[in-house]
Amino acid sequence: MANRKVTIYVKSVKTAIRTEKIVHQKLIGGPGARGGYRVIPTYEVNSITKYDFVVPEDQNKIVETVREIAAKHGFEVEIVDITRENILHRVLQEEIKKIKIFPTLITDSGEKIEGKISKEQIKSLLSKGD
Repeated sequence: MANRKVTIYVKSVKTAIRTEKIVHQKLIGGPGARGGYRVIPTYEVNSITKYDFVVPEDQNKIVETVREIAAKHGFEVEIVDITRENILHRVLQEEIKKIKIFPTLITDSGEKIEGKISKEQIKSLLSKGD
């Protein structure tokens, strides 16, 4: 029997994961108390926010359910995060252009389910191939 495949498309969201503080030392010159010139060290603190792409919890739960059910029915699971997908690859794939609702589950036979996918819908779709 050939390997059967199911692809689930998700869309991650750019999320702030932490803030780092970076301290810079600057030297400022000015006139000294008794004439001349003196150098005064000053410190400047900058905050930099670090971001990462995170798949929302509702989509993550559906991905886990798909993995579990697909394994029972002998399907290989491919997860595609549209946000992280190469822009050139996205433009070239007709299938990806048509997807507007996330998550979207597509089998190798072309059948698909979109949006809030229930466990029963997944079981029904994957058992058709048995």
